[in-house]
Amino acid sequence: MSINEILGTIHDGTVQVCATADADYDHASQRISVTLEAFTRLASVTGDGEHLPQPWLPPGERVTEHLPHSEADEFVKDVFHS
Repeated sequence: MSINEILGTIHDGTVQVCATADADYDHASQRISVTLEAFTRLASVTGDGEHLPQPWLPPGERVTEHLPHSEADEFVKDVFHS
C-alpha cells in the first residue's frame, strides 16, 4: 500500500508540500514495515517530480509492527495520519 498526499503549497503556490507512506507486508513473518517521507516539489512538475527535502520538515522514518494481514491497511492509514 502507498499513500501520497499534497498537504499544501508554499511560495505563492509554486511549491507543493507532500507526505508519503509506503508499506511492505511480509506474509511469512506477519510483519509490516511503513516508510514515511515528507518533502517539497515544484508544483509545475507533473507526476512524481524531484523530491526536495527541507530541514523544517520531519525526517524520514520507518515503523515496523507484527500484525495479521487483515489489519495492515488500517495500520498504514493510522501511521500515516499520525
